[in-house]
Amino acid sequence: MRQTTAVILGAGKGTRMKSDLPKVLHTVEGKPMVQHTIERARAAGVSDIIIVVGYKRDMVMEALKDLDVKFAIQEEQRGTGHAVAQARPYLENFDGNVVVLYGDMPLLSTETIRSLIQRRDETNAAGAILTIVLDNPPDFGRIVRDETGRVLRVVEVKDASPEILAIKEVNVGAYCFDCQALLPALDQLRDDNAQGEFYLTDVVEILAGQGLRVETVVTPNLEEALGVNDPVHLAFAEKLSDIRYAESLYDLIDATVAMSRARRSGGAASEGSP
Repeated sequence: MRQTTAVILGAGKGTRMKSDLPKVLHTVEGKPMVQHTIERARAAGVSDIIIVVGYKRDMVMEALKDLDVKFAIQEEQRGTGHAVAQARPYLENFDGNVVVLYGDMPLLSTETIRSLIQRRDETNAAGAILTIVLDNPPDFGRIVRDETGRVLRVVEVKDASPEILAIKEVNVGAYCFDCQALLPALDQLRDDNAQGEFYLTDVVEILAGQGLRVETVVTPNLEEALGVNDPVHLAFAEKLSDIRYAESLYDLIDATVAMSRARRSGGAASEGSP
């Protein structure tokens, strides 16, 4: 396996968390969410880890100071592609894999991260991305393929047509790229989209447009697709072991809402309750 560096995105405030604490420092099972991501990346064989920080960065850096990670600063939040680009000083002379992960996905497993790295290595593709197929997908970017199954692009929901929204395979938000393919693609990102941001997902279309392949790893584990975006999700992540395997992501959301209501009422909730 080639040497692998991870870039973990942790610059956001997380306004929906309704807290001044940086989003990635909220705890799951007694440790900051981002620490789960760091530990699982290391267990998957990642050699160096770069954390992209922004909101209250001194607090995040202090919390992670003993974890042997490097920091890149995103002064202004201009999208996920822009965030990854802030790690460029560490990557310019690197010839290996770059795994990109989110610091608010504490349920992503070591096995899945390792699978992404292995898929990129085994196929020698420009990149590999984690996807999931759902009958009723939430607002995740859709995976657009050609008639042969080759990945062409990822289209964010706000930019998607009704035809694109009908696609059931969606982007989870974990990636492994060949570093020397990733960096030039980052330079080509544009912010002419519904959110006015530089999307990391646009790297897929740029690479495909160059005739390069982007492979996928399809996860069957719905819980891995859950990013923690608000206190309800945080409660769910803490209680995941108490919930049976859900049939759809909406069952997970229903279970989360049920636990939130139970917490407010002081009572217990049944599994999958609305």
